[in-house]
Amino acid sequence: MKKAVHFGAGNIGRGFIAPVLIENDFQVIFVDVDKSVVDHINTIKKYKIINFVNIDGTFLEIENISAENFKNTNNLDKLLREANFISTSVGPQYIQNVYEVINKIDYSHEVLFIGFENMYRASTTTKNKFITQNSKITPLDAVVDKIIPPQDNASLDVVVESFGSIILEDRKLKPLKESNIVAYGDYEDEFLKKLWLLNGLHLQLSYFGISNGLNYIHEIYSSNTLRYFPPIASRELSNAFNIFTKNKYKVSSYVEDIHKRFSSPEIKDELTRVARNPQIKFSKNERFEKPLKILIENNKEIDSFKTIFNLISENDYSNIDGFREFRYNFENGLEEFFKNYWTINEKKLKLYIERLK
Repeated sequence: MKKAVHFGAGNIGRGFIAPVLIENDFQVIFVDVDKSVVDHINTIKKYKIINFVNIDGTFLEIENISAENFKNTNNLDKLLREANFISTSVGPQYIQNVYEVINKIDYSHEVLFIGFENMYRASTTTKNKFITQNSKITPLDAVVDKIIPPQDNASLDVVVESFGSIILEDRKLKPLKESNIVAYGDYEDEFLKKLWLLNGLHLQLSYFGISNGLNYIHEIYSSNTLRYFPPIASRELSNAFNIFTKNKYKVSSYVEDIHKRFSSPEIKDELTRVARNPQIKFSKNERFEKPLKILIENNKEIDSFKTIFNLISENDYSNIDGFREFRYNFENGLEEFFKNYWTINEKKLKLYIERLK
């Protein structure tokens, strides 16, 4: 049987990536820094994946798994030399540490590397950071989408939403079979589709909800006075994506799925968690600025963007991680924000002020 070494035995690794790999006939070995999780996996060697819609009903049982501690260098090196497939779900801030380890292994065969991370081209970007590169490692980029609600950390079982998507870059190399979860496509377009239509909406809803005294995303959808906002935001984000991709894709069903997912109370999607790190999320070419730029340049509606921009420029959300640092960008007025933070040139400055003020 083919061997897959997966770094990250957390909820995404156990609840999403592992079952996909097992479905593709891989033996899965987890690697993690948490000794208690590693020991738990090696003792029980199985766990359940439960759809929160059927929390008292059916489940998928994952069996015959094992784990290794990231710090156990000798055992880890041996595992990696035997692997056909190496992947991660450790978070963007840690993927380089993982690649540093796998890059040093003397492989006797080709090894595929996929970073199942919420970052742009996690696999190839990480590999390209290393001056000395292992020629046996072939990176393949993936766009991953799965929301997993807060879990009971004492159990290996994972409660998940039914939706899940892995879009792999469409190349000759196709390591995973296509399914209702796995597909192959244009990476650039698929990444932007998720970044704008899902993450961009997520961001707007977080600040909109917080400003209205809410705690969770789903509360916006259940409010008679606030549920008007998500469809407006989605329509404008979709318009920007359609303009940018020249209407190559039909995104209505994708957007509909997003609203179904966000409106589910079981996900328990905390607004302050989604809103954190605004310095990155509102930066140039990100999920807010780039679609807004496209809409302004094409004279399209920007009602939801204007609402959120006014909120972040006029209020101090000190309870949100990173907002205090982000707030400094507005200290010298909107003109300086547009010029210095979004690098808007003088010709377009007046247009931005008129549309967003």
